[in-house]
Amino acid sequence: MNSPGGLDTASRDAAVRILMQRLTSRDVRAVFDAEMGSTRRKKSVEWIVAETEHAGGRLRSRLSDDDLATLLVDLMGPDLLSLKELRHRLALGASSDELDRLHDYPSQCVGRGGRPSQAKAIADRPWHPGKTWPAHFVRIHGFPDLFGGIAGSPTDPDSIDVEPFRPLPSLEDFQVDLKGQLLEVMNARPGDNRGILSLPTGAGKTRTAVEGLVEWRLSGPGRPGVLWIAQSDELCEQAVQAFREVWIDQGHRPAASREPLTIHRLWGGGRAVAAHPDVVVASIQKLHAIIRAEDGSDGARDERQRALALMAEHVGVVIVDEAHRVLAPSYAEVLRFLGAEIGRSGRSAVPLVGLTATPYRGVEEETRRLANRFHGRLLRPSGLGEDPVSCLRERGVLSRPVHTVVRHDGPLHVLDSDTRFQDYFERFSDFHPEFLQQLGQECVRNQRLINILCELPPKHPTLFFGCSVEHARAIAVLLRRRGRSAATVVAGTRSATRRFLIEEFRAGRISVLCNYGVLTTGFDAPCVQAVVIARPTASPILYEQMIGRGMRGPRFGGTEECLVIDVEDNIRFGGQMAYARYDEYWTASAGPATSANARNQR
Repeated sequence: MNSPGGLDTASRDAAVRILMQRLTSRDVRAVFDAEMGSTRRKKSVEWIVAETEHAGGRLRSRLSDDDLATLLVDLMGPDLLSLKELRHRLALGASSDELDRLHDYPSQCVGRGGRPSQAKAIADRPWHPGKTWPAHFVRIHGFPDLFGGIAGSPTDPDSIDVEPFRPLPSLEDFQVDLKGQLLEVMNARPGDNRGILSLPTGAGKTRTAVEGLVEWRLSGPGRPGVLWIAQSDELCEQAVQAFREVWIDQGHRPAASREPLTIHRLWGGGRAVAAHPDVVVASIQKLHAIIRAEDGSDGARDERQRALALMAEHVGVVIVDEAHRVLAPSYAEVLRFLGAEIGRSGRSAVPLVGLTATPYRGVEEETRRLANRFHGRLLRPSGLGEDPVSCLRERGVLSRPVHTVVRHDGPLHVLDSDTRFQDYFERFSDFHPEFLQQLGQECVRNQRLINILCELPPKHPTLFFGCSVEHARAIAVLLRRRGRSAATVVAGTRSATRRFLIEEFRAGRISVLCNYGVLTTGFDAPCVQAVVIARPTASPILYEQMIGRGMRGPRFGGTEECLVIDVEDNIRFGGQMAYARYDEYWTASAGPATSANARNQR
C-alpha cells in the first residue's frame, strides 16, 4: 500500500519509528529550527499546520513533540536524510560501533577528536542521493533503502542521440494547417520571416512547432541548426522530449532520415555549447549568463562565449517558447547577440518564431499586440473559426471546465497599506510574494481549502497551486494527516525527486500534487481532473498557465471535464482578479459540464 508522498506505508512508519527511537524531541526540534524555522514575516510549515488544525481554538504555533518525527518524514519524504542537521544528530546518538563504521567509511572529512568531532565529520560528508555513502548511512541506522535518496544526476546529459523508429499519432487537421503556416514563415525572406504561433494550452502547439521544424530542417540545404529558447527547466525538457518523439516518428515515414539527431541541453548545470548544432534547447537564463560572462571561470566563460558566437552563425531558426516574456531585457540582449533582435523593424536572415497560448477571445488584443513584435504575423489555424477554444472542446481536444468560486470572508487585505506591495503591483500587475505569503498563513482559509480538497474523490488527480513554498508544503502535510496521498514540488525540489513525484502523480499513486511556481509550464499530466488555485493573481497569462494544466481533452489523452476551483479573497487592490476575466471562457460552447460554471460556494 502506498503512503502519501510516494513512500510506502511500511517505509514511512519505519522512518518515523527510527527517528523516535534514536532522537529526543529536543533533537527533532533542533532540526526544525536549523532547517525549517520561521522568521518575523514568514511562518514555518509546522506553524501553518498547527494553526490550521486548531483554527477556532487556542492559538498554536507548534505541534506536539509526538508529531514532530512524523511531520519531518512527511515534509521530506525520500530526501529526509539530505538534512545535514538531522544526519549530525543521528551520528551523535549512534552507538560506538555504529559511529566507528560510519566514520571509517572512506572520506576526506575526518574527525580528529572524540565523538563530537567524528559526528560533525560524518555530517559534513557530501550527500549525493542514491550513491554509496548515503546507502551506507541508511543501512547503519536501519532506515529503509529508499531514504538513501533517489539516484539522479544534478543535471541531465548535455546532449542525447535519438534514433528514428517509432510512430506517433498523426497530427490533427488544425495542427497540419498551423504547421504549413509555420513553414511559410521560416522559408520567407528577411522582413517576413517572423511570426507568433498561437494555440490554446493543451492543443499541442509544441508538437506542431517541432513537426514543422523537423520538416523544415530536413528539406533545407545544409541541415540548418535549430535554437529553442524557453524560460524554465520544465519547458526545456518538454521541448527535448518533443524533438525526441518526433524524430523517432520519422522512422516509419517513406522519406525517413536514417541519421541520428543530436539534441543539446543548455540549461541548469549544462555547460557544453555546440558549435554546429542539430538542435539546441536552452534556457534564457543560461544564454544570458554566457553572453554577460557570468557563467563559470574566466577561461571557461570566454570559451563559451566564442562557442556561442560560432553556434549563432550556424543556427537557421530561433524559437521562443512562452513568447509573452520576449520583451524582457534578457531576451532583447540574447536575441541581439544572435542577430535576431526583436522589434517591428528587425530584418534578420534568421527566422524568429514565438509560441504562445490564446485562451479565449477576450484576450485576443493582447496576443495581437505581442504579434506586432514579430512583424504582426499571427499564426492560427483557420479551420477552428473565431472561437478555437469552443471548437476544440467540441472535438474533444480540450476538456470542458467546471468552474467554482469559493468565497473566503477573511480579514480585509488592502494592497496600498504597504508601499512595497503597491509598488510591486504597479510594476508587475500582480501580487507581491510576501502579500501571498500572508494569505497562505490564514488558518481559517487553509482549513476551508483542506475541507474542499478532502471532498474531492480520492482518485481524482488534483493540482494545487499554493501561495508560497511553505503554504504548498503545509497543505500537503495537512492532507497526509487526513489520510490523503499528497506530495509537494517546489523550486528547491531535486530534479530526480521531482521526476519521481510527478511520475507517481501520473500513475495515480499521488492524488494531490501541491506546488508553488513550478508546475505552471512544461508540466504534462493529461490525467488532471481538478485544479485548485489558492494563490490569487491578476495576471491572465499566469492564470491561463495554471488552469491549462487540466485542459487536455480525451482526444489527446486527457479528461472530458476538469474542475477548476478559485478562491475569492477579501482583497482591495483597485484591479481585477484574472479568473473574473474568464466568464466567456467558462461559458463558451455550453454543454453538460457548464451547468456548474460560475457557481459560488459561500
